[in-house]
Amino acid sequence: MKASATRLNVAALSCILSALIVFTCSCSSPRPAYRVALVGFEGGELGEERNALADYGKRRVEAELGVDVDFIMPGSGDEMQSLFLSGENGYDLVLSLGQSSSLDMLFARPADVQVQAAALDFEISQPVPGEDAVSLIRYRVEEGSYICGFLAGWLTSRGGHPLTNTLPLAAFIGALDDPLEPYYDGGFSKGVKTAAPTGGTHRYFIKTGGDSAQARAYAEDAIKKGVDIIFCTPGTFNGEVIKVAEEKNVLVILVGADRSGESPKHVLTSLILRDDNAVFNAVSKALSGDLKPGKQVWGIGEGTWSLAPFHEHDNYIRKDLKEALRQEEEKVSGIDFSS
Repeated sequence: MKASATRLNVAALSCILSALIVFTCSCSSPRPAYRVALVGFEGGELGEERNALADYGKRRVEAELGVDVDFIMPGSGDEMQSLFLSGENGYDLVLSLGQSSSLDMLFARPADVQVQAAALDFEISQPVPGEDAVSLIRYRVEEGSYICGFLAGWLTSRGGHPLTNTLPLAAFIGALDDPLEPYYDGGFSKGVKTAAPTGGTHRYFIKTGGDSAQARAYAEDAIKKGVDIIFCTPGTFNGEVIKVAEEKNVLVILVGADRSGESPKHVLTSLILRDDNAVFNAVSKALSGDLKPGKQVWGIGEGTWSLAPFHEHDNYIRKDLKEALRQEEEKVSGIDFSS
């Protein structure tokens, strides 16, 4: 009888433990992962390069923050609107990259939706739908352009590079249809003047980023005036400026990704727009409740830009110049670019 009672007690205990395990498991079942939709840049070579950098940010978010991220190429308005559907498989955060994708996202986003959204590398002067409810984040490209200008001013005024001459002159070619053009212009010109007080910048403006013929004419004019380094805002016109640089044996500085491969001997460096860091920062802030709606500016503190390596030109960027660039980077966030 004692053995039988013991077996009954063990059986009863087993039932109780089984019930507790089932109850515990049901109570501690994992919540659905935080889900992010990341809408990339439109096609084109530069778009592909920046999408690759954004994809790196996506993988870092997934690895370090435990978040599920779907990388989505720009689509129709209906496809964009579907990103804001609620439910178990809905997204908690929608991120868009660049002007075109962000405008599509903003106009597709329903007014009464609860899904959080942010537009990265976005700037517009006109009102947009939901701008009080969405995070509109501009990269502070004037900081990076200033560093590029400082580099150009130093080299063009002090020499040391076989493709620079004795005149302390640089050039700026900007596309007026780029809403960031004034920031690139102000930063670059100020950087040149800081490094070369007796030097200057010839400034040229084309109507659109696709106006290659006008860009060629401007680049040739600048070189005739003694310019040896040309800074270009993003656009397909860059390709024509590179051709002129190769023909006339001068240097160019480009924007977007590391573009040295387009002309290793003539692309001095590139201002890289760090979409990977912007994506990581946006998701991190959203998770902590710190991603606030409205217009914001992210700069060196958020890591939204960096200079590309100098590659073949590194031997001509002497130690004193590298140290000067480091010092300028340390104080660039405090520079007033409004004047």
